[in-house]
Amino acid sequence: MRRLMISAFVANLVLMLVSLLMLPDQVAIHFRGGGVPDAWASKWANALIFMVIQIPLFALCMSVGRLTLNIPAKWLSLPNKDYWLKPENRVELEARFSALMEEFGFALFVFLFIVGLLTLDANLSDPVQLNEPLFLVFFAGFMFYVPYWLVKVFRRLKVPQ
Repeated sequence: MRRLMISAFVANLVLMLVSLLMLPDQVAIHFRGGGVPDAWASKWANALIFMVIQIPLFALCMSVGRLTLNIPAKWLSLPNKDYWLKPENRVELEARFSALMEEFGFALFVFLFIVGLLTLDANLSDPVQLNEPLFLVFFAGFMFYVPYWLVKVFRRLKVPQ
């Protein structure tokens, strides 16, 4: 799953570079109901927004499992905390949580890639308009995935029998 998440993130980087080459100097960066743009910025500001959002998210998804080995217990909140934060269980917690975060990261970066494609398409159309029905389908899909993933977290962090 780690390779898939990294691949999805790299695809987003490539999309950002392609967008810089293809987009006009001013681009719509936000859309209201009906897919109508309501906020504009330079394509460079758009790329900066991408980096400010996605690079820290990628770093978090890549490292949060490992961080569970070093973060003091009082700063962590997770299911069955007393069991998983025992020194003898932290390595298994790191492995399980890393796998869960890599799965979530993959889904997140695929969703962000689709949003990037839709934004690119919207800015290349005349007039500029987001394909709102398609966006809503993918948004709903991601919103259904999030609670599924949370249930999976609770199941994977049950105390082993």
